[in-house]
Amino acid sequence: MGLVPVIPMNWVATSLPLSLKGEAISTLALTLLLGIGLFFFLRASGRDRSETRFYSSSRSLEEIGSLLRKHLEGRAYRLQFADAEGIATFIGQARPSVGLAVFLTGLAGVGLACLALVLSMLEPAWGAWPWTLVLAAPWAGWYYWRRNYRLERLRLKLQEADPPPGSLLWVEGQRDELEVLAASLGLQEREPERG
Repeated sequence: MGLVPVIPMNWVATSLPLSLKGEAISTLALTLLLGIGLFFFLRASGRDRSETRFYSSSRSLEEIGSLLRKHLEGRAYRLQFADAEGIATFIGQARPSVGLAVFLTGLAGVGLACLALVLSMLEPAWGAWPWTLVLAAPWAGWYYWRRNYRLERLRLKLQEADPPPGSLLWVEGQRDELEVLAASLGLQEREPERG
């Protein structure tokens, strides 16, 4: 039988907390860096994402115009004005996504729970108060909801394709709204004409 080395208990008691403190501090630093990324991700959820796109369709100008009017009325848009160049401006109420608001609240809750866990490991004397940070999670969903519940503008110009038959559509609006429009009307995205 071999001898088992005996480690003094006072050495374990003094070196273990120091090691855990270093790990907890580095974990806290990483958690704070991830928290900064999460903050900017949540902040970007309320940003305006307007784009300009060009579409073509094989349908006639009258047919695509009628489908476009029906689509916009179904999405609660109303014509605000049309200018001399033939650009029509429609206004509608943007509807935030309930699912995305819940997702962002959950994401913020997980991030704040991770921070609370690291803080409670780093300083056990603080007790349960770091866990109160999780109560701030609904702020993320509220922020997204408030920023995305707004009037939305959609500008478009419809013209006949050259050479006919078919039609061309220039449209400017929210990226998500443009994708719904293209999918529901079967529009093909195209590059803008230069020159």
